[in-house]
Amino acid sequence: MSEYLRPDPAPEQPPVEDEQKYIWQVLKRETVHTSKWLNLYRDWVRLPDGSVIEGHHVIEFPRPAVGVVAVNLAGDVMLIDHYRFITKIRNWEVPAGGIDEGETPEEAARRELKEESGCTGGELVYLSGSYPSHGSSNQFFHYYLVQGAEQTQPIEDTNEIIGARFFSPAELRRMLDQNIITDGFTQTALLLAFFKGYLA
Repeated sequence: MSEYLRPDPAPEQPPVEDEQKYIWQVLKRETVHTSKWLNLYRDWVRLPDGSVIEGHHVIEFPRPAVGVVAVNLAGDVMLIDHYRFITKIRNWEVPAGGIDEGETPEEAARRELKEESGCTGGELVYLSGSYPSHGSSNQFFHYYLVQGAEQTQPIEDTNEIIGARFFSPAELRRMLDQNIITDGFTQTALLLAFFKGYLA
């Protein structure tokens, strides 16, 4: 269970009798690979009906990540032009990255925003948090929004970032609707910002 989400059921989840019988029990764990980026395990897991999954692969991310919807005074949103070598595509994304050791999520959000887009300032608001792939990993994303951000300096992270610019909410709606923005982190962050009324 992540330290970032509530361990008790949401109000919409009714209590169930003998809840423990629904818990999947890890019987054994085998380490396949470890690094500072991720760890890979194979778990032997007993299901509620007594059957056992043998060697289920589990990815563990040592650090959660943050992403920032940076909104300027005109109501436009900063996105970065990012090349992803794994999928071999360029994509428009919100500034994002891992939380360094000793950093709070808020500090990481400010740092990533400055490094990847050159934006500073504004009021930082927490939008939400999620597990994007909790069927196979513990990866956790924090979504933030900054109101009143300004691009005050050059982009620092030139190895990752090709460029950056502000988009109007209308442009973002079109890009989401036409599947131009395909990064899941960015899709979720922008949809949260629209849903919560921060973008018109």
